[in-house]
Amino acid sequence: MKILLLGSSGMLGSDCKEVLSKDYEVIAPSRKELDIISWDVVIENLQRLAPDIILNCVGFTDVDACETEAFAVRKINVEGPRNLAQGAARFNCRLIHLSSDYVFSGKKSVPQPYFEDDPVDPISAYGRSKVESEVAVKENAPNYIIVRSAWLCGINGNNFIDSILANALKKKQKSLRVVDDQIGSPTWTYRLALQIKELLEKDIKGTFHATSEGYCSRLEFARYVFKKLKIKTPIEPCSMSDYPQPAQRPANCILENRLMKKNGLNIMPDWKKDIDEYLDQFGKELIKRARAGKS
Repeated sequence: MKILLLGSSGMLGSDCKEVLSKDYEVIAPSRKELDIISWDVVIENLQRLAPDIILNCVGFTDVDACETEAFAVRKINVEGPRNLAQGAARFNCRLIHLSSDYVFSGKKSVPQPYFEDDPVDPISAYGRSKVESEVAVKENAPNYIIVRSAWLCGINGNNFIDSILANALKKKQKSLRVVDDQIGSPTWTYRLALQIKELLEKDIKGTFHATSEGYCSRLEFARYVFKKLKIKTPIEPCSMSDYPQPAQRPANCILENRLMKKNGLNIMPDWKKDIDEYLDQFGKELIKRARAGKS
């Protein structure tokens, strides 16, 4: 099986490349080599490379910047996936596309999770672009899998763990304030890559949720990381309203992996198990990067 992996330099894409390359032929062009926003480039490459699967990990993911960068967001998050979907249909490829918990409003009462068939109701420009990307895939690719995930952390990209470590170690703040009213499931990108491998090896189609089991607040997550890494900086609670940002965030980000469980495909463990493993492997490197200001 030949897999065309797009976005291989990103946090999830790099882990997908590592996982999938062990068993399959993975072609991972750079953006310069294959820019998904160009229809002609997409078609020329699909015709030349003849992949069995297209795995799209490309995305404009700066949630706040999405509020003002409408042109770029539409090109990357909507038109690019549409090009891939139409190309997949033309050359009989299977398309796997990554989406987000931000397609939902987050207004469900915790601990009620969001299911795959819940109505989408985005509250940010980023969320709206991900909804449109899903529609573009569904309307154009006969054989597709959409994977919605959330609260990703991995060694090859900036994320929540990098941010709190940088604030504690590089900026040497005496204490941190972290929101306690946003709830979700911290998800390690390497585990998600393993889950994507499980999905692409099965003859299935549709939209699947894929996050770690269990949930916590951002505050609980931060305290868990600091305790594990023996970081002494105190962390105090605050609310999202205390730190207004250009883009609204959903308060409830809990996704239930219902369809993966129904199909016997769910391999996602409790979030603490994966965060423990992630920090055991990379904790020293994360601390070193944070102190050097490289997070």
